[in-house]
Amino acid sequence: MWDKQALIFLFFLCLSTVFWFFQALNESYEREFAIPVELRGVPKGVVVTTDLPEAVHVTLADRGIVLLDYAYGKDFTPIVIDFATYANATGHVVIPVSDVLKQISSQFSQGTRLVAARPDNLEFYYNYGLCRKVPVRLQGVYRPDETHSLTEIHLKPDSVLVYASRTLLDTITAAYVHPLNLTAMTDTVVQKAPFDPVRGAKFVPAETEVMLCVDRLVEKTVQVPVRQANFPATKQLRTFPTQVSVTFQVSMGMYRSITAANFTISLEYEELVASKSTSCRLALKSIPPGVSHVRIQPESVEYIIEEIPEGEASETN
Repeated sequence: MWDKQALIFLFFLCLSTVFWFFQALNESYEREFAIPVELRGVPKGVVVTTDLPEAVHVTLADRGIVLLDYAYGKDFTPIVIDFATYANATGHVVIPVSDVLKQISSQFSQGTRLVAARPDNLEFYYNYGLCRKVPVRLQGVYRPDETHSLTEIHLKPDSVLVYASRTLLDTITAAYVHPLNLTAMTDTVVQKAPFDPVRGAKFVPAETEVMLCVDRLVEKTVQVPVRQANFPATKQLRTFPTQVSVTFQVSMGMYRSITAANFTISLEYEELVASKSTSCRLALKSIPPGVSHVRIQPESVEYIIEEIPEGEASETN
């Protein structure tokens, strides 16, 4: 008895659902559809620098059953833009979307109402091959973590062709990569990156390969002599100690190539004479690229300035 009652209940439930569904489909709704757009008849030698939008988005109002057929049972014929019809001397074509919607209005049912369409205008830019080569420039954030170093940056290609009108070409100095956001890198990163779009311009190729070479940082210490600078021939500097330890961080790939010869510590005669102290704080006059977190130990030295007899001075010179 219970099974029979359950079946009867399910039958009427399904029946009421079907009635509700058909009733709902007969009510009026609105739904957005994308109508493809195609540019045809572009002559050889013409470069379209900014393309038409891929589709026009239209909002249609009709009964649910009609909109359901549009969504799942119908493929709208694309809106076709004929190049020769709209070509002009400026290289910039603007077409009100209302002018081209009549191409697809015949595909709608009689009761279908067009509520809205976007964008308002269809536009594209073109020229006849006018271009120039510009360098590629990185943008954004790209840095390793504290234990690694960014050793090299490679862009492939590092320059591209940009097609645009003569006026616009005069304002474009580089192809800027869409800003990167790479932080705390611990390994080399290789990725394709598009360029920031410029309205009316086309970059060829449209992207570049960015390689950010990352290497582990190691610590190294070298012994650097303290030298004198701009001393008279009759004067000589003596420091205690005569050389100091310079400790720094460098990538593993550069570890062997960075030596004491890459650093310069020198004391100026005029500064020492003007000082009333017998000690002087040290500072590096040159630091090689790729080196960071440099420390000098000791940070200062004791010094004296000695007189050199004229005979010894001339022999030294």
